[in-house]
Amino acid sequence: MNGLIVILLFSLFFVPVSVFAIADIENKTIVADSESSDIVLTLEFGENQYTKSQRMIPVLQSGSLAIGDSIMEITDSRTKIMGNSFVIHSENILIYAKGLENGDFLINSYLIGGTQFEPIKLSSISQEEASEEINDKPISPEMIVLIRQDVRTFWNDVYDLEIKVFDKTINPKPQFYQSLGAIDQADINIILKNKIGEELTQFSGKTDSRGYWDGNYFVQQNLVPGGTYIIEVNVNYLDASNFQNFETFFVADTRASDSSD
Repeated sequence: MNGLIVILLFSLFFVPVSVFAIADIENKTIVADSESSDIVLTLEFGENQYTKSQRMIPVLQSGSLAIGDSIMEITDSRTKIMGNSFVIHSENILIYAKGLENGDFLINSYLIGGTQFEPIKLSSISQEEASEEINDKPISPEMIVLIRQDVRTFWNDVYDLEIKVFDKTINPKPQFYQSLGAIDQADINIILKNKIGEELTQFSGKTDSRGYWDGNYFVQQNLVPGGTYIIEVNVNYLDASNFQNFETFFVADTRASDSSD
């Protein structure tokens, strides 16, 4: 019996230190794409939580798996650290990330009851590191501009417009809720005009640290004619620019809820 104990202690002493490394994913964003870039996995982690017994619980703030034009959100997930690796398990996907010596991860993703994806080598990139990459770029980044707006607005209501700006090199398939690759201090210029080109108003501003900007316009009864209007969005950052235009509709009527019975 004593001989067995000695052997176990001897073996434990010579286990490589790397086996006991803990995966560092706190406040990190991990992004991976396949070689053809048709599959993109994005995981955003927050601060770790601890139980009363001081057991560490990683927190996945948001996650998504993009397969072509299809986006699957990773929700109601459970994350567990296993040495220098971690596992994420939700209702529709299982992700196993094995830590590598250089700090990267090798990931296997499985759709529950569906397809297994080939392993993808990932690099851990924190939001702070991503911001530094943007600021240090000697050339202007290629931008991706996402826009959300009210497609129909009644009289005496507010037309809302939201914009997020991303660096395509850092986040090639961004979602509106994400912050990875967000471009801070991009110039936003908006012109609102009618179908024949007459300008109704314009407003401008700069994106914040999340790459976000929002604006609004009050559609006043009897002063703003009903009909289709054109929204021109011009985004500029360093020497890069992105121009888009689209339509919205102002209804020459007040909401039914505003009228008395």
